[in-house]
Amino acid sequence: MKRILFITLLTVWAGGAGAQLVTTAVLNSSEARGSVNNISFEFNLGEMATTTIGSGLILTQGLLQPMSLASNGPLPVIGLEFNAKRTSRQHVQLDWKTIQEIGNKGFLIERKKENESGFAAIRFVNSRAMNGNSDLPLQYAATDTNTYSDKTYYRLKQEDIDGRFAYSTVRLVQGEASAMALKAWPIPAPREFWVSLESSTRDELLIYDALGKAVRQMALMPGQAVKIAGLPAGTYTLVLRANRDITQRVIVQ
Repeated sequence: MKRILFITLLTVWAGGAGAQLVTTAVLNSSEARGSVNNISFEFNLGEMATTTIGSGLILTQGLLQPMSLASNGPLPVIGLEFNAKRTSRQHVQLDWKTIQEIGNKGFLIERKKENESGFAAIRFVNSRAMNGNSDLPLQYAATDTNTYSDKTYYRLKQEDIDGRFAYSTVRLVQGEASAMALKAWPIPAPREFWVSLESSTRDELLIYDALGKAVRQMALMPGQAVKIAGLPAGTYTLVLRANRDITQRVIVQ
């Protein structure tokens, strides 16, 4: 039998126009964990509300509003939902939306690759709300050029007009290893041969003779075949400058 645990968070309403206030205890509860009646649970600020109870009786519960304000006050952005997904080897699509905005300046997109020590700012997106205020849901989208083949982390730094800020949840995007190949034909080559690069990015071709001396270099565009002629008979090694582990051996007769 599935058992479902509901976590209720209290919000306090006070003062004119019903400005929403959030207590420090709630704001500091990011990634909180606990258990009730032998059911373990955890929740993270910024995640969509979900409930998953499996055979291990584990509950994952999220909150819609990611906030880390130092003091109580009206929430500048309500209902922030942020997602990131890779759409190609070169691009990552970033999408987010808000339910309501009050005094919102905009969003700074931050990124951290697996081999980097911290987040770096890559782009600022201004609020779509008139003067930073909107009672209607707003949609945002941005594209990041990212060819990194390992994990990349993204987050939004929401900035208020008055200088305060808050972070969204962190989203993970997996990289895709670039499929790259260097082809040469015919082999052996009767005086001249063709070379092509199967890749999504350009590179530079270096040709070395049997003594390891560079005798030719040229740019290679993805999918473009280039004819190599005028080389004396002998054995040559083709190397890509930016990807030196990809090589091809050619014999010219």
